[in-house]
Amino acid sequence: MVCLFHGDYGPPDPTFVISGSASGLHAWAVSPKLLKEARNLGEAEAIQRYLLQGQTVTWCDQGYAWVEQDAIGWFYIAALLFVVAPYLLVRFGAKTTLKRLITGRDAFPGAAADASRRSS
Repeated sequence: MVCLFHGDYGPPDPTFVISGSASGLHAWAVSPKLLKEARNLGEAEAIQRYLLQGQTVTWCDQGYAWVEQDAIGWFYIAALLFVVAPYLLVRFGAKTTLKRLITGRDAFPGAAADASRRSS
């Protein structure tokens, strides 16, 4: 079963009429009765294409609207918090540690003085 979406084939065409005669603008390889749900030429051609492949056709309402759901936005926020933020923290934290090892002193000026004040 194939699920087609009306929005994938453009807006409805008010002048689109399915004619059963071969003398029309388009000769259909399937019965025009099977094309009754088509709202424009693109939809009718898609229905015909799938019917000729032996598949049944149904129309789904959603289309690509799932992309704009709140759940997708929350997914992006979660990815930012649990993947990108820890990566950036580890990467910049490692740079600070490397600076300390290479230079032999603290990466932040005044950090040694603060540490000696705290210990006394």
